[in-house]
Amino acid sequence: MIADNLIYYAIFVFIMMVIGLVLTVLEFRHGKPRRQQEEAEKNPASVADFKNSSVGRPAR
Repeated sequence: MIADNLIYYAIFVFIMMVIGLVLTVLEFRHGKPRRQQEEAEKNPASVADFKNSSVGRPAR
């Protein structure tokens, strides 16, 4: 390929990366991780119950 044509591919990849970064920021600002954090702050007892439960621990 000629180097002049590579600039179009580079611009396309850069735009795709920016779109992915913006969507990731939006997801963490407004999506499920944010709702989980808000729920944990409102109800700390449920977080303690989850930490103390035997779910996920290997059997002995």
